[in-house]
Amino acid sequence: MPATILTGETLNNHVVKDMLPYDKNCVAMAFSRVLGIGVYATLNHFVSKQWISRASDLENINKLDKVLKGLGLKACYDDKTWSIETGMKGQGDGRYFAVNWGVNGKTGSDPKGHAFAIVKKGGIGIAGNNAEATSRPYHGEIMDHKISVFGPIA
Repeated sequence: MPATILTGETLNNHVVKDMLPYDKNCVAMAFSRVLGIGVYATLNHFVSKQWISRASDLENINKLDKVLKGLGLKACYDDKTWSIETGMKGQGDGRYFAVNWGVNGKTGSDPKGHAFAIVKKGGIGIAGNNAEATSRPYHGEIMDHKISVFGPIA
């Protein structure tokens, strides 16, 4: 179901130029899950709002501030060690955009983020373009990593 902030919006599902392949496009995929719409519609929406000028802008995880502000997503955690069991405790139901910065965090020597989505509705689910590629749940793989979480959106 699309996010309530998209109510009344006409979505454009046309192919977006200069977009990374799905399996390499963690930021677009995570925002797509947060908004509850397809990846093309997500990217076209961001361009129409002038939060990005082209799809490849999202390849740099550090260019997210404008999109996060436009969506009204506030930081719940910023570059803190996190586990899903305790990290989402006390947070409201909704969809969250998250970035896994790795064990050294975003201020480390070579920060590389990986975006994923968190869906909390009673229970908690993790959605990311590589969440299924591990032998154990993605949230178990990143327990000692530093995470930034923004949201929620309904």
